[in-house]
Amino acid sequence: MKTELECLPCFFGQVRRTLTHAGVNGERGREIARRAEAIINKASLDEVPARTTTIIHRLLRRETGIDPYQRLKDEYNRIALEILPGVEARALAVSDRLEGAVRAAIAGNVIDFGIYDSIDLERAIDDSFSLPLSHADYAAFAQALEGSRNILYLCDNAGEIVFDRILIQALREQGRSVTAVVKGSPVINDATLEDAAAVGLSEFAEVIDNGNDGIGTLLECCSPRFLAAYFSADLIVSKGQANYETLAKEDNDRIFFLFKVKCPVVAGALKRNNGDIVLMRNG
Repeated sequence: MKTELECLPCFFGQVRRTLTHAGVNGERGREIARRAEAIINKASLDEVPARTTTIIHRLLRRETGIDPYQRLKDEYNRIALEILPGVEARALAVSDRLEGAVRAAIAGNVIDFGIYDSIDLERAIDDSFSLPLSHADYAAFAQALEGSRNILYLCDNAGEIVFDRILIQALREQGRSVTAVVKGSPVINDATLEDAAAVGLSEFAEVIDNGNDGIGTLLECCSPRFLAAYFSADLIVSKGQANYETLAKEDNDRIFFLFKVKCPVVAGALKRNNGDIVLMRNG
């Protein structure tokens, strides 16, 4: 993916949204917004959007002096844990255990405050269990699992990682070893080690961080520990649009992307509709 003109309003929307969450407005807010605007004006349209937004959010955290999304992360970790039993029940009601778990994991991908001002989690769950998944891609995923022992699971957002537990547990029931990866430091509402601890993710998988605050997975910024796990994994489950943006160019058919389509640029690239759920192999 490359940055399209439609991405530019989204960049400015992320600046506005983040400053609102940080409680920064007035002249100080305008000053920070001007600095973010300068980054956007210099952004290369040949880069993936996640590279530009990574730089923007580094600026916003530095200038506000806080993690603007900490409250939201705590809130949605709590909400997701509260509704987890209901989501688990819906996943178990699907005749194919693995498919039910995949759908549950995708449902959580709506918890994305890099894109949304607010979310309808109940509707997202309903959609994830009713919208179609590509039969061919799902079959390819199930087949790839048969020959895989070590799974690397790239997590996305806080709250969402609660629903990831359902898929991780299903993978473990098949005898797979799972390593779950979170961010090395805060960025938007992406999950960190602190979030993983808050929702008990380590009870279901080995949890590591990728050593950086990049949006998506910027391999050149990742830690040696993460890269060793990445290159040695038999199969990689990659959650979220930003991971799709940053990893789709990699010549790596071990990657399967799981996410909800949340913007017209991604929808156009995939020839999907905004709001679709996606399970697809890279390449």
